[in-house]
Order: sequence, then C-alpha cells, then structure tokens
Amino acid sequence: MKKLKRFWALLAVVAMIPLWFLPWDVSAAEEYIYDRAGILTAGERAELEALAEKTGKKHETDLFIVTVNEPGVDVKQYTEDFYDDKIAEKQLDKWNVVVLTLDMYNREVYLAGFYKGELYLDDHRLDKVREQITLDLSAGQFARAFEQFIAGVDHYMSGEPANIFFQWWFQILLAITAGVAVTGLLLYQSGGKTTVNSRTYLDPSTSRILARKDEYIRSDITRMRKPTEKPGGGGITGGGHSHSGSRGSF
Repeated sequence: MKKLKRFWALLAVVAMIPLWFLPWDVSAAEEYIYDRAGILTAGERAELEALAEKTGKKHETDLFIVTVNEPGVDVKQYTEDFYDDKIAEKQLDKWNVVVLTLDMYNREVYLAGFYKGELYLDDHRLDKVREQITLDLSAGQFARAFEQFIAGVDHYMSGEPANIFFQWWFQILLAITAGVAVTGLLLYQSGGKTTVNSRTYLDPSTSRILARKDEYIRSDITRMRKPTEKPGGGGITGGGHSHSGSRGSF
C-alpha cells in the first residue's frame, strides 16, 4: 500500500515538472492608463483601461492617458518624451498612437496623434476633442472627460482621414486633373512648333539701340506679419517622430 502511495506521489511530481518551465512571468497586457497624479479610482482606471484597449484594437492605434502632478513639466515635451521612451522600449520604427497628457500642477492638457493617429486626428480635430472635454476637466470629472476623449478618437478614426491628400475623392479628382493636363499637353504638341520669331530676320551687326529712357515713378513698402508657430500644435519629438497636437488649460 505504501509503495502504491509513493508511486502516485512520484507520478504527481513528474506530471508537474512541465509546469515549472512555463513562462509564469508573462508580460502583462499593455498598460494604457498612467495615472501618475493619482486622480482616478481603481474602478475608473479599470473601466478606462478596457475602453482604451477595445478602441485601440478597433483602429489598430494604441490610446494612452497620462496624468502627472509635478513642477517643471512642459506638457507637450512630456508627451513627446513619453512616446519616445515607449517606442524605444518596444523597439519599433513606427507606432500608431493617440495620447492625452494631463498636467495637474499647471492645469494644462495636451493631445497628440502619431502616424495613423496623426493622419486621422490633425491639430484641428484634436482641438475639437480637447474643447469637448475641457468643461469636465475643469469640474474635476476626470473619468468622464477621459471617456469623452476616447469617444472622440473613435468618432474621427471611424471616418475619413483628416489629410485631404489621403481622401479617396481627392485622389480621384487629382487623377482626373492629371489626365486632362497630359491630354491637353499632347494635343498642343501635336499642332507643330513655331520656328519663326521676332529675331528671325534681325541682323545684330546693323541693329542698334537708338535711345534709352528710365523714369522713376514711386516705391512701395509692404509690411507683412511674420507667421508664428502655434504653441499648442504638433511637432517632432526628440526621436524624430512627427505628430499632431492640441494644447490648452482647464
């Protein structure tokens, strides 16, 4: 009987050996909510994580919400550094991302879109999303504001790209215009070229300028305002990644 018990105990140990080699420390699912300012409850954060993951997978674009509460932070630079750090960590060349960074210390918010995120959410569209969530941010309704942010991203990424050059109707119009231009050029060239001009019968050895007269009438000075870079718009990160952007206070 004892031998039988030992046999089953040994068999149980042998059966568990393969489990020791399983990757127990599997990398956790991507974290989308970085509440470094501690403004969300555990429940709110869990709901936002699920919503950001679902929307991101739908559009093949990761959505991140980052909150921070410390002095000396520039919200735009913080967002760019966050993206550079994450993309380097993932060892990617390109990464479709939309980020919302909330600076509680300076009461500022910055939205940015990278690659596909920039294609569908340019500065103008990000301005609209930011304006929609500002009242909730000012009222301290942070979870609701973040939900509206994710909904806004979902809305724009479900439609046409923001850049006119990537919209199907513009590409068709461009193709038609190019076709008409090429056809017109071919028809023009098929009519032959003019070989006689004003210098055909001119003898330079006998031709002379008889008189020259210059008259000064007036001079005009036109002043134009130098264009300034929009401080809240997009830009390029230190790692060389272009992005759209929208910045504002709440």
